[in-house]
Amino acid sequence: MSVESAVAYIKRMREDDAFRRVLNDNSEDEAANWAFVKENGYEFTMSEFKAAQDVIYKEYGVDPDAAIQVGS
Repeated sequence: MSVESAVAYIKRMREDDAFRRVLNDNSEDEAANWAFVKENGYEFTMSEFKAAQDVIYKEYGVDPDAAIQVGS
């Protein structure tokens, strides 16, 4: 498990419509989604996923705190 795997997963979700669609279509079946994610070579914990979000935010120059303030 790794943050790098979670970063790769997030990037694929952003770029691969078919991959994202499979996960979205099965969004109510958490176990099936995690199995699909692992079958596609991604393995990470939720804490690693949250750390990966921070990596993506930095990469794209996003300040999530500023986004929350704007939306309030």
